[in-house]
Amino acid sequence: MSLTRRAVAATLGPTAFLGLAFVMLGAALALAFALLAGFVVSPLVDAEGVPRWAIVTTAVLLGALLLVVVGAVPAVRRIEGVATESMLLVTFDGGPPQAAAHWHDRWRSVGWLCAHALAGAALAVWAAAVPVVAFERSPWLLAPAILGVPVVAALLVAGLRRLAPVLLGSSLRERVDRLEREAVDLGERHRIAREIHDSVGHALSLVTVQAAAAARVQHSDPDFVAEALAAIEGAARRAAGELDHVLGLLRVEDVPRRPSPDLTALPDLVAAARRAGLDVTLEVPSPAVELPQVVSRELYRVTQEALSNVLRHGSGPCHVRLDRGDRAVTLEVTNGAGPAASRAGGRRGHGLRGIRERAAAIGGTATAGPVDDGWRLHVVLPLGAAR
Repeated sequence: MSLTRRAVAATLGPTAFLGLAFVMLGAALALAFALLAGFVVSPLVDAEGVPRWAIVTTAVLLGALLLVVVGAVPAVRRIEGVATESMLLVTFDGGPPQAAAHWHDRWRSVGWLCAHALAGAALAVWAAAVPVVAFERSPWLLAPAILGVPVVAALLVAGLRRLAPVLLGSSLRERVDRLEREAVDLGERHRIAREIHDSVGHALSLVTVQAAAAARVQHSDPDFVAEALAAIEGAARRAAGELDHVLGLLRVEDVPRRPSPDLTALPDLVAAARRAGLDVTLEVPSPAVELPQVVSRELYRVTQEALSNVLRHGSGPCHVRLDRGDRAVTLEVTNGAGPAASRAGGRRGHGLRGIRERAAAIGGTATAGPVDDGWRLHVVLPLGAAR
């Protein structure tokens, strides 16, 4: 677009009329405060001994004070933000301005309201006084003075558009608060995704193994097929229940959060793996291990994911050993073969990464790799992780 066309669009285009209307709102605002200040100081006009300059100064200071008081109202920032977006067509980073929650933002709102009112007053003075003065000087100056009104309005609109993000845009504190909220939301979504992966993924692994085994012996061993179908049904029901619960949380419904399973459910987890055909043994200290709740929950999920990996990629026998020390608890899962991905069709999952993330979240460590012609997962969680 040429410079001439841009100048015409800025002064006579559709957006120019919206900008002119916004500036005229500022003029109305300035007039309202001026009338109110004039009404307050009107008794001084008839008072004897009060100089005219003192009356004018008092009225100006009172009008400025009224602007400051109104501009400091938290809701003014949001109102001016909506008007600025819709009429000046200004787009704010981080969304439209909200009500000022801190005094730093309130003072910026005061500055914007003053700028809005002063821009409107300047345009009103130009439109009302400059043509009259120009006509008194020479009738030939009247037309340029009148044509100068939209030009002045365009300049004022351009200045307000540049000033709006500075005075109405997000402050540093608001940007930090927004980033913190986004980080919390992202962490919650990540946690839910990990819960789905661990619980539903484990159930699907059991279903896959049981279904494959039942298909191989469906004619020769009907009792095993019946047992496999029962195990598949139980795993599917548990997975469906956990999935419904998680989806309810994602829909932001008023869903009470069910307690996550912990080490008290470990024997049932091992029994389900055995029903799926995995030769697995469990070794826990006697008497039963009493651990902080957060450590107990994470150990259960880590064991669940480890058994799922063995079902998908490895082979038996599998051994699960839990050992508690003075400051940390150790979980070790070993099986007969490494993750050759033979049953998974070469698919790479997120199980080991999820295990490492779970351990690191509470200050622990997790390592996995081949050892003695097999595969070992070694997880250490500190007992001081309770919270």
